[in-house]
Amino acid sequence: MAENGSPEYVCTLSPELVKKAQEELNEKPEWRSRDIQALREMVQKEKALRIRTDDAFLLRFLRAKKFDYERAFNLIMTHFKMRVDNAELFEGLRPAAVKHVLEAGITGVLPQRDKLGRKVIIFRPGKWNPAKFGINDIFRTNFLTMSRLIEDEETQINGIIMVMDLDGFGWSHGKNISPLYARRVMGLIQDAFPARFKGIHYFNEPAIFDYVFAIVKQFMKEKTVSRLHFHGKKFEELKEFIDEEYIPEDFGGKGPTYTNKEWMNELLKLDTHFDSEAKYGLVDGTLKKPTMKEDAIDCMVGSYRKLDV
Repeated sequence: MAENGSPEYVCTLSPELVKKAQEELNEKPEWRSRDIQALREMVQKEKALRIRTDDAFLLRFLRAKKFDYERAFNLIMTHFKMRVDNAELFEGLRPAAVKHVLEAGITGVLPQRDKLGRKVIIFRPGKWNPAKFGINDIFRTNFLTMSRLIEDEETQINGIIMVMDLDGFGWSHGKNISPLYARRVMGLIQDAFPARFKGIHYFNEPAIFDYVFAIVKQFMKEKTVSRLHFHGKKFEELKEFIDEEYIPEDFGGKGPTYTNKEWMNELLKLDTHFDSEAKYGLVDGTLKKPTMKEDAIDCMVGSYRKLDV
């Protein structure tokens, strides 16, 4: 048992992933327990925090910040501050609440990983009917999807990519993406979520894409911009990143026609799980003053004030 009484972490990584974690994330097996305990003590000293302190939960934040205790702690604080400041997005957040988004086929995950072991989110915003539900429901769906993916430690090491198919995306969709909404999304991805986002692949970019991208890009870090790929209608370029037999037929591969039903069914079984997670968070929303060691972008507390779209 760990010092907090929860089960100790049991490594399920392959030898290859253990080596990768050590080389890329500074995760040393012989120091792992010590590092987790150091972060746990930082969390326990912060009276405003009421969160899980089990090994598995803390480890995802350490990995996201390459085992830098202070940056991992700041990520925890920023993550839960974001949830408090945008409470309307997280109140009652469970898969059943966004079933309509999943049924529309907007968000899903490929069953197989890409060539580098990363999970692949398929995002098709053109399937969204703005007349039926708001853009916040899409944010909520994607947050649940990412939250589920990051529970897997192989994904914590290898990361996540997104394939964004913009077929059918037009002005009725684009006019809903305001600068405040763009800042909210990019703030989550870049500064408030314990995951390694390794790339976004855009396909079928419409004429309005330039307008929308100009709004979103201003909130992107240079590292994020460097990981963007624009393919137009050239789905065959996915073969560079994903084995052809795993790419759906309608995305230019040899796999079965894409559907998000498997992912939807998996998420819809997890209402109780997400209900349990929802009880954790910041007691009063007070964000601890960032340390000098923290990334400059993480110090922009103003980025997480309540955003109305």
